[in-house]
Amino acid sequence: MAKKISSVVLCCRNATPGAYDTIQELKGLLAEQRVQTYLAAESDPCLHCDLPVLRHTEMAGKADLVIAGIPVLGINRGHLGFLTDINPHELRYKIIPVLNGEYTLEERFMLAVDVEEHGKQIGSGLALNEIVIHGVQTAHMMNFTIAVNDSVMYSQKADGFIISTPTGSTAYNLSAGGPIIEPSLDVICLVPMFPQSLNCRPLIFRADCNIAMTFNLTRNPENISVSCDGQVHIEARETSKVVIKKSPLILKICHPLSYDYFETLRSKLDFGAKILR
Repeated sequence: MAKKISSVVLCCRNATPGAYDTIQELKGLLAEQRVQTYLAAESDPCLHCDLPVLRHTEMAGKADLVIAGIPVLGINRGHLGFLTDINPHELRYKIIPVLNGEYTLEERFMLAVDVEEHGKQIGSGLALNEIVIHGVQTAHMMNFTIAVNDSVMYSQKADGFIISTPTGSTAYNLSAGGPIIEPSLDVICLVPMFPQSLNCRPLIFRADCNIAMTFNLTRNPENISVSCDGQVHIEARETSKVVIKKSPLILKICHPLSYDYFETLRSKLDFGAKILR
């Protein structure tokens, strides 16, 4: 049996009515189980749940379960949520076994991106799912040159590129035609967005590869967006260099013992369902 959970941080960025109800139910359930409960400082201030607040930097020393460097357990509040193992109606009978140590831990790696200008870093970010590089103008192709471990792979005209982890393979990567990647694999996937060439296909690399992207200058310089999980956006220019590599940081995910990755694919994507019934 794994370590028993004695302290938990609740984190909710959007205080929708459903999310508020779930937080309140969790608060009461954790109090019943005599579990010390905190609220993440980054949570929506409209929650008003009367709990002590912890910042990210304080969580590692005080909490057994939640974010960044300590395990995460996700509660689904209405989206696909591939990292959310528990639905609101399952809270009581799934949370209590986890608190008692009946869970498994899984490690997921992240991607780090640096944006450089004339050899100096002008921006950086981290992504659990994907890094997306594209021109700011909508539906406008740009000239990209991609090098892998300092070896030029190709130059290509496209709207942009998605560089995804296995965790992000069921997110934007999948929508753009990339493959589903089993999460224990140590690989990254590069997917072109609307390439000009029909033979420009998704590619999978070892995760320890460094991917560098530069841009071929045009007469009309264009701004470039580097997006990390759709949350952090870094501005780049055609004279910039974007370098993506595996981060040394990992995310630990806490799963109930009933967790099954392929069941998650079947239930959330209708994966493997017959076209004709």
